[in-house]
Amino acid sequence: MASFIIRQGRDIRIKGAAEKRVVDAVSPETAALVMEDLRGITPKVLLAPGAMVKAGTPVVMDKNHEEIKVVAPVSGRIVSVNRGEKRVLTTIVIQADGRQDAEQFPKFDRGELAGLSRGKITGQLLAGGLWPCLRQRPFSKIADPRVTPKSIFIHAMNTEPLAADIDLVLDGRQADLQAGLDIIRKLTDGKTHLCIDAKARSSALTRAKGVEIQRFSGAHPAGNVSTHIHCVDPVNKGEIVWYVEVQDVLRIATLFLQGVHSAERVIAVTGEGVKNRVYFRTIAGVPVSVLLQGSDLQGQRCISGSILTGRNVGKDGFLGFYDSQVTVLPEGGKRELLGWMAPGLNKYTFTNTYLSSFFPRQENTLDTDTHGSHRAIVWTSLYDDYVPLDLITFFLVRAIIVGDIEEMISLGILECDEEDFALCSFACPSKTDVGGYIRQGLDLVEAEG
Repeated sequence: MASFIIRQGRDIRIKGAAEKRVVDAVSPETAALVMEDLRGITPKVLLAPGAMVKAGTPVVMDKNHEEIKVVAPVSGRIVSVNRGEKRVLTTIVIQADGRQDAEQFPKFDRGELAGLSRGKITGQLLAGGLWPCLRQRPFSKIADPRVTPKSIFIHAMNTEPLAADIDLVLDGRQADLQAGLDIIRKLTDGKTHLCIDAKARSSALTRAKGVEIQRFSGAHPAGNVSTHIHCVDPVNKGEIVWYVEVQDVLRIATLFLQGVHSAERVIAVTGEGVKNRVYFRTIAGVPVSVLLQGSDLQGQRCISGSILTGRNVGKDGFLGFYDSQVTVLPEGGKRELLGWMAPGLNKYTFTNTYLSSFFPRQENTLDTDTHGSHRAIVWTSLYDDYVPLDLITFFLVRAIIVGDIEEMISLGILECDEEDFALCSFACPSKTDVGGYIRQGLDLVEAEG
C-alpha cells in the first residue's frame, strides 16, 4: 500500500450534490448504446431496426477485431440506428419490453474464479459483451484482447465536481467487488492497482485482497486515471496499461457468477436544476429524462458526466457508456451591460480576478457561460498549476497545433487524456479548449503509428 498527495489542481465546489441514498429508478421504456464513448473500434451493426434482442445479444462488432462485440443492455426491439456527420454511428436505441430476458453464459462458483485461465476469462468477457469496459493507455481506447498489459488500474475514486460517492455505490457489494478483482488480476502478469481515496471508508476497498491498494489525496485531478498511472506505474513508449471503472468490476463479477450480462449502474443525479437529487440504481444507456422526472429543464443543460468532462446530451439524450453521474446546469449566454467593469462580487474565479475571491463560499452557483470569447493563446504557467503530470502543457499544446509528432511524444502526450486538462480549459483566460487539443494530438499520433 502506498499513499500519494497531489499538490497541483483545484476543487470546484458547486451546489447541487446528490443526497446520500440509493433508490431504484423507474424501468426505462428505451435504452441506448452510446457508440461515441467506445473509442478505438470500427463498428459494424449486426442487427437492423425491428430485430428482437435479449440483454447480452450482440448488436455491434468491431470490424478490426471481430471478437469484440457491444451487446444490448435490455431485452426488446431495436427501433433506430442513428448516425451523425459522415455517417458516423452515434446511438442504437432499443425499445425495452420490460421482461429483461437475458442471454445465458457459463456460470462459476466463487471458489472457481481463482483457477480460471486468462484465456477463459478473456473469452467470457468477449462473449458476454463486457470487454469494452476494459480500456488501455495510451490513447484511452478499448483494450486489445491480444495484448497482455504490464499492469491494470481499477479506478475507484473520483474528484470531479459533484462526483458519485464510491463508498455509497459499493455499500453491500464487498463480495462482488472481490470476485471481480480476482477475475481482472488474471488478465496481466504484472500488478493490479486498486486506486482509492485516502478517506475511503468502504471495506470493499480498504480490505481488498490480491491487489495493490494505492491511496490518493488532494484536489482534482487527484482522482483521474492518468494521475494514478503517472504516480504508480508510468507508461513509457511501447508499453500498455489497462484500466477499468470500479462499477464495471461489479458487472464483470455478475457475468461470471450469474452467467448473464449486467448493465446495472448507480448514478448520482446532481445540479441545482434537479428536483430529486439522489442516487438512482438503473442501467447504462438509460434516457436521462427517466432520472430527471419532475425537474423543470427549461433553460437548463443536461450533461452526462460532470461539468468538466461530461457531454451535453440534452433532455432527450442517454447516459454515456462509462458515466456514473448526470449534471444539470443553467444555460449561460446572457449579455451583461459593461460586465467587464463590474467588481464581480458573485462571480466565481480561479485567478482572484474578481472581488468574490476575498469572500470565498463553501459552494458556488455556476452556469455554462464562458464569460468571454475565444482569443489568442498567451504563454503562461497557469496551465501547469492544474496538471500534476510531469509535462509542460503550453509547449505540448503548441506542438499539437503545428503537428510535430516527435515533439508531442517527447513532451509526454502518451501519458495523457483530454480529461487531465479539463481544469486548464475551465481556467484558461484565452477560452481555449485545451483538452480538445490533447485529443487531437492523441488521434494524430495514433493515426501515424
